[in-house]
Parts: sequence; structure tokens; C-alpha cells
Amino acid sequence: MRLPLAALVALVPSTLAVFADEAYTVDTQLALLGLPQAENTFFAQPYPGSKASLIYTLSEKCVLGAVNPKDGSIVWRQQLKSHSQCTAGGILRAGENQDTLVQAIDGKLQAWSAADGRFAWERDFGPSNAISDVQIPETAGDSPEKDIFVLTSGELGAVHKVTSKNGATSWSYIHGQ
Repeated sequence: MRLPLAALVALVPSTLAVFADEAYTVDTQLALLGLPQAENTFFAQPYPGSKASLIYTLSEKCVLGAVNPKDGSIVWRQQLKSHSQCTAGGILRAGENQDTLVQAIDGKLQAWSAADGRFAWERDFGPSNAISDVQIPETAGDSPEKDIFVLTSGELGAVHKVTSKNGATSWSYIHGQ
């Protein structure tokens, strides 16, 4: 005697894959940033002329993200390094009337779109030249291209002027040369 396939399927218990304590609960995935670094968390406009602001943060887990201050939802996030490779520190800056965020960890300087978190460019100063500080001074006028000044500390300290458009170095001053 052959049982129809539907009868065989009906004999298999359908609850074998669910534990009793998980019944009637909804599983969700939370997009997490990690504990924000106070010195690398600030309000800024996602693009020039925007009436709204977002909260930008660089967390201790090397996650860069934007949070909507109205409801706390994460607008976008980028994992910069794996948790095991992440060292404390990092720098996050935004220029006035600019739609780009600049972030530095170790010897790498990276730019990201403030509105959607897209990668723009990267400048690597090398593993022996850790970035100590990054500044984006205000310039006269509403020029979309800003200058970025990067202070590196290695064997010889140096100051580099980098363009916000593509990360190209305009000039460098190396101490002791």
C-alpha cells in the first residue's frame, strides 16, 4: 500500500526546527554601530542646503555610521575594519557646507558621502605614518572643494595638504627635511 506524498509530509512534525522558548516570537536583525566615541560624534547636514541634520559617529568597533536624530534609526553604516583588527582611536571630521565625511584610522585617510555612506576615495600614508589629527578649515566662499590638513606622526612628523575632491596631496611639510 502506497501513501500519497501529501500524507507522508503531514506525518512529519512541523515544529522540529523551532525551540519551545522561541515560539511566537519575531526574530529581527538590528543594525548596530557599537559604542560611539564622544570626540568623533557630531551633528552635520548630509549635503549643502539641507534643512535636516544627521548624527555621524565613529564607534569603538570601527563602524562609521549616520543616525537619524528624529527616531534613532540608522541611515547608513560602514564597517571599516573587522572587530579583531580594530584599535582604539580614529578620527572623524566633516567640513562646513560639504557633503563628504573624512575618517582616519592608523595611516589611512578615507572620504565617504555624508548622505548615503558611499565610499569616495582613500589616501594611504603608510603603516609607519599614523594619522594624529585631521582638520578641514572653513574657506571663503561656498566652494565645494575644501582643503584637508593631515598631521602624521612617524619617524618624522609631517603635515599634508590634501584635496577633498580626490585625496590628492597638494603639498607636504616633513619635519627635519
